[in-house]
Amino acid sequence: MNYMSIKLQNVNYIYGIGTGQEKHALKNINLEINDGEFIGLAGHTGSGKSTLVQLLNGLIRASGGTIYYNGQNIYDKLYNMRDLRSRVGLVFQYPEHQLFETTVINDVQFGPKNLGLPQLEVELRSFKALKMTGIGDDLLDVSPFTLSGGQKRRVAIAGILAMQPEVLVLDEPVAGLDPAGRDEILGLLKKLHDDNNITIILVSHSMDDIAKYVDRMLVMNNGEIVLDGKPAEVFQFEKELEQTGLGVPQAVKVIHQLREAGASIKGKPVTAEESASAIYNWLKYS
Repeated sequence: MNYMSIKLQNVNYIYGIGTGQEKHALKNINLEINDGEFIGLAGHTGSGKSTLVQLLNGLIRASGGTIYYNGQNIYDKLYNMRDLRSRVGLVFQYPEHQLFETTVINDVQFGPKNLGLPQLEVELRSFKALKMTGIGDDLLDVSPFTLSGGQKRRVAIAGILAMQPEVLVLDEPVAGLDPAGRDEILGLLKKLHDDNNITIILVSHSMDDIAKYVDRMLVMNNGEIVLDGKPAEVFQFEKELEQTGLGVPQAVKVIHQLREAGASIKGKPVTAEESASAIYNWLKYS
């Protein structure tokens, strides 16, 4: 049975308290994230999703409410926040901006070294993380700044994985990449999830990315979680999603339009492949 890895109770976050320009970024968030889930967190710019993920590893502190990690209150005085940051790895948007060492291997070793681990353990973790992210031995001594966009992103993710987090949080991890690079990184995340049962929280405004890869979807609007469920369930709320500035994947939109025109297409397809199959079966048997 899964135990709860992260729990938020009545969590609020207010920017600029006491400045006269206060902004309520998060409003009474109640959320439970189970071990091994692959979650898509969606919302337009300013919806509160980036603020939410920064709370999860203690990078910023909630203005009110409580956050529990594996049953422990992270705001308890004796709680080890450094330990939390090694367990909940946060990969920022454009993670290549976090690269700063002279070689790929030095960059990946930076995190585990900071944990105070013995050098042998640092090296073992780093080589394993690089292997997991598909970075070959030929690139270990190369400057990370000479790599392609997709490779830089893989190295940045490897640097977080070398700390062996139990939860991996990625804020728009495919921003700025071409379609091949996007598929490469998202496919890598799915493999990491499937092979290692790591909990992944993928922040994205792309409904197509979320539809294809995640098991559970959270939609944020104005600092609140307005929808929570499997992608197939959430995408039934097309009008609500459009009101939040998101909409649904193109394939789902086509299915909805065909149904409105009278087509009796079965199931709740969410990806292009599932939709094509559903349309084919409808045409074949209608």
